Amino acid sequence: MQRRILISADDYEVRIAVIENGKLAEYFFERKEEQRIVGNIYKGVVTSITPGIDAAFIDIGLNRNAFLYVNDLLPQVHEYDYLEDDDNGFEDEEHSRESDSELPPVTIRDLLKEGQQILVQLYKEPIGAKGSRVTTNISLPGRYLVLLPNTRHIGISRRIEDETIRENLKETISSLLQDDMGTIVRTAGRDVTEEDFNQDLDFLCKEWRQIKNISEKSPAPALLYQNPSIVFLLIQDLISDSIEEIVIDEPSLYGEIVDFVRKQFPQAVHHITLYDDSAAIFRAYGIESEIHSLRARKAWLPSGGYIIIDETEAMTVVDVNTGRYIGKHNLEETVFKTNIEAATEIARQIRLRDIGGIILSDFIDMRSKEHQKELLEHLQARLKMDRSRSHLYPLTELGLLQMTRKRVRKSLNKALTQPCPYCKREGYILSADSMIIKIFRTFEEICREESAQQVTLRVHPRLAEKIMQEEHEQVKRLQNIYEAELKILPGADLHYEQIIEEIA
Repeated sequence: MQRRILISADDYEVRIAVIENGKLAEYFFERKEEQRIVGNIYKGVVTSITPGIDAAFIDIGLNRNAFLYVNDLLPQVHEYDYLEDDDNGFEDEEHSRESDSELPPVTIRDLLKEGQQILVQLYKEPIGAKGSRVTTNISLPGRYLVLLPNTRHIGISRRIEDETIRENLKETISSLLQDDMGTIVRTAGRDVTEEDFNQDLDFLCKEWRQIKNISEKSPAPALLYQNPSIVFLLIQDLISDSIEEIVIDEPSLYGEIVDFVRKQFPQAVHHITLYDDSAAIFRAYGIESEIHSLRARKAWLPSGGYIIIDETEAMTVVDVNTGRYIGKHNLEETVFKTNIEAATEIARQIRLRDIGGIILSDFIDMRSKEHQKELLEHLQARLKMDRSRSHLYPLTELGLLQMTRKRVRKSLNKALTQPCPYCKREGYILSADSMIIKIFRTFEEICREESAQQVTLRVHPRLAEKIMQEEHEQVKRLQNIYEAELKILPGADLHYEQIIEEIA
């Protein structure tokens, strides 16, 4: 597989697009004012205990208290050799439920009391009305290993499937580990030497000692360790695979990435390129329109069929339709082909949109048991390309397929949008922050491509007011950079997402 990573950074956010075999496969963004908190380690204070659900609320210094379930507090005890952990060390909810029977019969009150200080790691961002989730089973990701300082367990990445290799890796790591610690071997550690593992382990143990030292000196609540930027985490995860090119359009970030890769993966430095064309990088590579389409409910299939994706509070529902496709031979053949194409697109879309939780897909009914089996196998194969773990259940008699996908943050749609006031908050429109970024980028693109002296942008009155009140310094900065005047005018009859351009 050929893989290219495009990274675009500006005043507002860092955007990352992963292209596989010429198609957009993953998309992430990280806004400057919104720090990524998954993976952060905190010294927290127990504010309240809820025995009815065997959980506690922990003050870690965020706006809302974090939620600590008893299963995330107890050390995980595994009686089997290899756990199919994700490379980052966090386990999904399905596995935690499966481990319930192995936990000792204690309650949350046996382990915690109000006012107690405790070290926790955040592994799920707050989503909707749900607060963030934390665990005491801390994990620190390195180049080849994930250190589990509080858990005596050795795990191997589920992507390393050869049992002989898994056994050899376990023996190697067992000889290096301290008795009171555990680790997970990442996919990148498949073919490395014992010396490489030892260096990685030494680095992670030193990092853990620093965290404990900071904890001893810091009053709770306190942030003890901040997870690296998503850019560096993504490069660390993907660079060992068949990376064709990493293209960055911002010089200072380019320098940081080169330094990072030179230290961690020196053999891959020559894959990094600085993009310096006047056209926006995502437009130049033809993926800006693909990114924009990720908010659409409908996704077309090659044959003319389509899928409809609806995200609700409880689950995501996908409906499969034959659309314009009428087939060439018979109905069963038409249905099977549509379902196979739909399975491919569903796997791609949930990865692109970062949809997690419960996903229910309504495939078109198929009578053939063989076709049903092939459909499940096809979808399972496509899901293996996803770095987040999914679990499939058998098709129901009604042709419904239930699956779960690990969720650690908001989906792309929920991160970018807000409830729509035009349809009684049943749909979604771009959030104010997303629209302001879009407005400023529109001005920049016009200036770069058309050398305008004056640009007037008519936008929704609420957006115009917000820009004038809160973003006047950024307006001045852009005018100085491009030596062009920017006028933001309210348009009373404009839709919230509409921008009218006037160029002089």
